[in-house]
Amino acid sequence: MLRHRLAALFDPLSVLVVGPKGLAAAQSLPPRLRAQATVVVAQPGQSVKLPATLAGVPKGGRLDLAVVSLTGRMLNQALWSLQAHRPRALIVLSPDHPSIDPAHDTQLCRLFAREHDCMVLGPRSLGLQRTHTGLNLSLSSHLALPGKVALVSQSEAIFSAVLDWARDANLGFSTVVSMGDESSVGIAQVLDYLATDSRTDSIAVYLDNVVSSRALTSALRAAASVKPVVVLRAGQGARNPNSLSDAVFNALLRRAGAVRVPYFVQLFSAIKVLRSPVRPKGRRIALFSNGSGPPQLALDIMGEAAAVVPAEFSLSTINALSESLEPRAQVKNPVVTRAALVPETMRLMLAALMDDPNVDGLLMLLAPDSRADMAEVVRQVTTMAPKAPKPIMACLMGEASMRPLRHMLDEVGIPSFRTPEAATNAFGVLAAYHYNQTLSLQTLPPEPLVRLPQVGEARKLVAQVLAEGRQHLTLSECASLFSYFDIPLELLTPDAEYPGLQHVDDVPMAIRVGVDALYGPFINFGSGGRSAISARDRAIELPPLNGFLARQLVERSAIWRRVLKHQMSPAAYECLQEVLERLSDMVCELPELANVLIDPIWAGNMQLFAQGVQVEIKPSELAALPENSGYGHMAIHPYPRQLVKSHEFADGEPWMMRPIRPEDAEPLQLFVRDLSDESRYMRFVSMLRELTPSMLARYTRIDYDRELALVATVQVPNPAHRGHPQEQIVGFAHYLRNADGLGAEYALVISDKWQRHGLGKKLLQGLIEAAKAQRLGYIEGFVLANNRAMLGLMTRLGFQNDPDVEDPSVRRVWLALDEGLSES
Repeated sequence: MLRHRLAALFDPLSVLVVGPKGLAAAQSLPPRLRAQATVVVAQPGQSVKLPATLAGVPKGGRLDLAVVSLTGRMLNQALWSLQAHRPRALIVLSPDHPSIDPAHDTQLCRLFAREHDCMVLGPRSLGLQRTHTGLNLSLSSHLALPGKVALVSQSEAIFSAVLDWARDANLGFSTVVSMGDESSVGIAQVLDYLATDSRTDSIAVYLDNVVSSRALTSALRAAASVKPVVVLRAGQGARNPNSLSDAVFNALLRRAGAVRVPYFVQLFSAIKVLRSPVRPKGRRIALFSNGSGPPQLALDIMGEAAAVVPAEFSLSTINALSESLEPRAQVKNPVVTRAALVPETMRLMLAALMDDPNVDGLLMLLAPDSRADMAEVVRQVTTMAPKAPKPIMACLMGEASMRPLRHMLDEVGIPSFRTPEAATNAFGVLAAYHYNQTLSLQTLPPEPLVRLPQVGEARKLVAQVLAEGRQHLTLSECASLFSYFDIPLELLTPDAEYPGLQHVDDVPMAIRVGVDALYGPFINFGSGGRSAISARDRAIELPPLNGFLARQLVERSAIWRRVLKHQMSPAAYECLQEVLERLSDMVCELPELANVLIDPIWAGNMQLFAQGVQVEIKPSELAALPENSGYGHMAIHPYPRQLVKSHEFADGEPWMMRPIRPEDAEPLQLFVRDLSDESRYMRFVSMLRELTPSMLARYTRIDYDRELALVATVQVPNPAHRGHPQEQIVGFAHYLRNADGLGAEYALVISDKWQRHGLGKKLLQGLIEAAKAQRLGYIEGFVLANNRAMLGLMTRLGFQNDPDVEDPSVRRVWLALDEGLSES
């Protein structure tokens, strides 16, 4: 298996540590690294001299990792001396005395990274830890406890505080990383590594700032597709809850499938719940308590607009609870008993609530009760919860007698909290994760609604307006632009009266398309008229939208909950959904759009009417058309419809080549299962019989900017549906951008039955054309040396065939995609 580029940083085979005497990173190396490590003490004011040979580094070889805790002139000296050892990775720790010019240190590290092909973490990093190997390359003298959660922080203080808290709470981590000033290695690259790290089950991130929204979105989508990601971010949202940019950032996280928590204390709660292996399938929560007060506190932060809502029990559940609890106990959610709890009551109650299909999870809120053996009651929970099909969380209020019981629950993986509010918010993290995962699965359909938009005509109109030195379209130009995208919205002049127009309680709607300076275009839906999408009625989504995402955007708005939900006709609602989808198409194809405001919008029985439309445009900063430049004006790359191609085999049988989609997970699994052992080994260099769930997600839930997967499909009869045709995957080709940003690594596999039909050649040519369109300089692959069929195909396509310097059983085949590319 090829080694990840960041493996030199997180799992080094050789280490050099340079810094003052007593540096923790030099004193706490794990046994496996001690013989492969070199430590150089560099005292302030002394020159930095490195030995000519280093432990664990063969002559002419590269050092895996250097760790440096120096500043100013000494840092410069150390980097100069390091050139001879060509480290693959470098950690620049915060020195004992702060640098007088941090910006200069950052620039120095950035230059070193670029000139020496080195991944640099820092400067001003507190370092990193990998607990399963005992690796502590940080300034902390304490190694975190082993665990399955990774912590990544842009703040040194947050990094230190979470580690200190975790020691007291007996919580462990797989990896902890302090990012420092991010001269070379950024959050996105660390997330890429952790997404494939088998030691990490979930990721907690603290963000101070976002440098590249596309890179962050892409990395978050990749990581969150295979494991939960929770983000705590400070900044504008905390100081100004009505911040538009902050609302757009929240939309970005939703679409990436990650979850945001607004407060520092909730990050701790999120870390605890992420350890739970059971995820809720929805947001309906059952509450159980031995008193009336705690569930009321939990209900105060539930509601239709909140992440979780109280479940409505089925009649059979209510009957079962009535039989299990004392007379006059409250058996409708929340369930409240005032009798002394016993283990059997707890067992019956849990069983009834777990069996209810209307319940997605259970929150148990218990206060101390001197009449009951609370330890035995909690022990009953510990025997049932790990086997339960739904998540169970607990709030054990109190301290002296309840703290040991919380530890009892924590030890078996049941998240427990001190307060109802903390427990409810923690459940909200899991519910939001499930909801956001649903959003992240959404892609545009392979074909647009009804008919293709007239993109060429729309671009001509925009170009003409800009050529005339104007930035605002006239009403007639707005009507033409909307017609090119088939937007089902009748535009009226501001003073027009339309016979038969029926207002919905005289409450108008409004849609705005705006552009955030960092996150790109967004679509804003809410109340209109004089309120003009007020900050309190803001529902925001990032394009591209499909029908599901358009509905979710509307249903998150306050105007929907207050009015439209109850009075809007189904036909008008369907029309509104289509308007949003087609506006999204317009945003994708026209990067010149700077602002679109449609306000007010009125709903008739069958259609929508707009009495005010404003469209503002500005010259695009893209170097090429959006489809040829990776839709660089957007945070999320749309489904590349232009790559859907129909083909025929030599015998005339049709087949389709198209980009993969999330719903291809099951067909892709069937494709892999059907491969012969030889084909499977040639592709995956292992004898796996099928893809793991994380591998399936990794291959089907992709960001089309950073990678591309093309599938070849044929139509075959489906026995389960009376022989009606269904799509079957018979070929799979994939490329992923390399860390250098210049090229990509490809992989290809064809079904045994369909080999020697030209599929491999067509799929690779499709990858090559897409890579050229995305301005990549080269494409490369690593093929087993005995895979003669694949090597022959590569030769026929013009690929170079070189030995792999690190593995003689593998050949590196590569193709320059631009004439000026040369091998280095």
